[in-house]
Amino acid sequence: MKFEKRHISEQVLIYLRKKIMLQELKEGDHLKESELSQELSISRGPIREAISKLETEGLVITPSNGRTIVQKFGERDIRNLYESRILLETYALTIQDGELLESEGKLLYQYIQEMEESLTGGIQNVEADLKFHHQLLKMTDNRTLIRLWNSLNEIIKTLIEVTSEFTAERQNEIVLEHKVIADALHANNIELAQSLLRTHLEGASDYYSKAVFELQGEGE
Repeated sequence: MKFEKRHISEQVLIYLRKKIMLQELKEGDHLKESELSQELSISRGPIREAISKLETEGLVITPSNGRTIVQKFGERDIRNLYESRILLETYALTIQDGELLESEGKLLYQYIQEMEESLTGGIQNVEADLKFHHQLLKMTDNRTLIRLWNSLNEIIKTLIEVTSEFTAERQNEIVLEHKVIADALHANNIELAQSLLRTHLEGASDYYSKAVFELQGEGE
């Protein structure tokens, strides 16, 4: 692996996170800074930063003996991630700031358009997808809620990227699901928007769980 000088720790984080998700780094494996430094041809500093972030995400643990150990990542972890998103995002729909919805709600359709345009080129626009959901949080003007959502964002982004090949056939349906959520929100039908959003995220949880299971199975 070769890494750019900018944001090295972030690149290492993504690299290690993907290996854990795919069970290339398995439960109980010891992450050694010295070995990773040699493998990736970088200093230990960025590796240490990446491992610290993995700890906050619950993907590794460092007991009192100082040995950083990989934790299991499986179906239950994906369910927990998406259940947390459902709680945060459906609640966000109930506390939308009216002025922000009026002035920034059109961004939801902009992100949907970006997803549609990417699909014509056969590309899944993960950034636009996550921006759509982030916008739902931003329009609450609730900084605490936004920080909680942001704490899940990167691990979810990696999950989507890892499983993109398995979810490709569902992308048109996913884009449509975003559109009906936006339509319901702009029509001030909050209950419908919540129901559609919950169904959308539950479907994503199911799909990603199956995809990760297949990917991990191939690695065995």
